[in-house]
Amino acid sequence: MDENETDRIENSSAVGSDEEQNTPQEHDVPMQTDEPVPAGEQSENDFFKDNACIEVARCSWDRPVRQNYLQGCRWSPDGTCVLTTVNNDGMHIVELPTDLYSNDSVSEDRPVNLLTSAVHVKEGGLVYDFAWYPGMNSGRSETCCWIASRQHEPIQLWDAYTGNLRCSYKGYDQYDEVEAALSLAFAPLDGATIYGGYKKSIKSFDTNVPGRELSTWRTKSTASCIAIAPSMPDTVMFGSWNRSISALDTRSGECLPVGSYAPENSHTAGVTCIVFAPDNEDTFVTGARKDSKILFWDIRNPAHPVRTLQRTCATNQRIHLDFSPLGQWLISGDTRGILHGWNLHELDENGQPKELLFPLHWDCLNGVSFHPRSPIIATTSGQHHFPSIEKDVENGEPNASATDDEPSTAKEPKVENSLTLWWIGKALISDE
Repeated sequence: MDENETDRIENSSAVGSDEEQNTPQEHDVPMQTDEPVPAGEQSENDFFKDNACIEVARCSWDRPVRQNYLQGCRWSPDGTCVLTTVNNDGMHIVELPTDLYSNDSVSEDRPVNLLTSAVHVKEGGLVYDFAWYPGMNSGRSETCCWIASRQHEPIQLWDAYTGNLRCSYKGYDQYDEVEAALSLAFAPLDGATIYGGYKKSIKSFDTNVPGRELSTWRTKSTASCIAIAPSMPDTVMFGSWNRSISALDTRSGECLPVGSYAPENSHTAGVTCIVFAPDNEDTFVTGARKDSKILFWDIRNPAHPVRTLQRTCATNQRIHLDFSPLGQWLISGDTRGILHGWNLHELDENGQPKELLFPLHWDCLNGVSFHPRSPIIATTSGQHHFPSIEKDVENGEPNASATDDEPSTAKEPKVENSLTLWWIGKALISDE
C-alpha cells in the first residue's frame, strides 16, 4: 500500500462512520430468508442427527516440510466465509459453497468441494490471535474486516475483500516501544472498541481512530486469551499462562480472581481459551494447553468451577472451544483428531452432558467453529512434526525400525493440514 493510501485510510473512519454503525439497516441481517427462524431449541435438536458429520468442503496445505499446520478458524458473523491462520503461510479467507446457503439437508453422495483461498494475507510473523468485526456484513464492504495480532507487529485491521491493510492500533510498553498483543477481542455489541491482551496489561483502542491506545489497565499476569459477554460489556475475562483466570472491570480497573491454584479449582497449565455461552452469559468455559480438563464457570460464583468435562490435549498448541449459536452444544477438538460434541440440554446417567465423538482428522484437531445460522461446522487440523517424521510421511517410507517380516509397533503419525467444512444437520441417506 502506498503512502497516500495509508494517509487516506488513517484520516478516515477505520470501519464506518458512527452514523452508519448506529443506524440499523435492513440488509444488516446476513443470509436472511423469507421463512421464520425456528424458535427455541428445535433447530439445534437436529444437530449431529444419527451421529453424522458429512464432509462438504475442504482446503488443504499438503506441504509437510513447510510445517503449514493450521491454528484455528472462525466463521464470519454473516456466515459467508471462514478465516483461518496457517503456520508459515499467513492468514486465509475461504468462502462457503453457495449451494449450502439455504439447504435444509445434504446428501451423503454430495461431492466434496475442493476450496481455494479467496483472500490470502501472506506470512508476516506468527499470528497470536484474530477476530472478525462483529458487524461484518458482505453487503456492506466497509464492515468486511478483521483484526489480527502478529509477532513484533501492532494490532492490524485487514480488509476482507482485498486483503489489504487498512490501519494499525499501537500498544506501547513501559519503555514506550510498540509491543504485540497476545489476545484480541472487539466490544461485542457494536465493535466500537478493540481490546488487546498484553504481557502485563490490557489495552483498549477506538476502532474508528487508529493509533495509540485509549486506556491501559495494568495486570499482574499475561493476558493469553480474553473474552467479553454482550450482557457485561464492561467486564473483560482473561486467562494467563500462569494458570490464573481473572475478571477485569474496565470502569474501576479492579481485577477479581476466578477459581484458585488448587487442582480442583484450576487448570494444570496455561489457559488458552475462554468462551461465553450465548444462551446464558453467566456461564463461560475455559481450556488450557496440555490439560485434559474443560472447566465450566458461573460468573456469579467464581470461586470454583461448576462442571468439568474431559478431552485429550497433549500439546502446547491452542485447542479451541465453541458453543452453538443457541447454546445447546459445546464442541472441542483434541490432539487425536477427534471432535467432541456435548449436548448441554441432555444429561447422561452420571449427570454430565451427553457426549458424542467423531474421528474427523488424522492429525491434531485444533480449531472448531459453528456456522452462525446453518448446521455447519468448520474444523482445522495440524501440528508441528519433527523433520524425520515429516520426511517419512511425505515420502511414504515405512518406519526405519520395522522389517519386512516384522511390522512396526509404533504407528507413524499422519500429517494433515486442512480446513474442513462439515454438515451436521439433517442428511439425505444414500440408498447404497
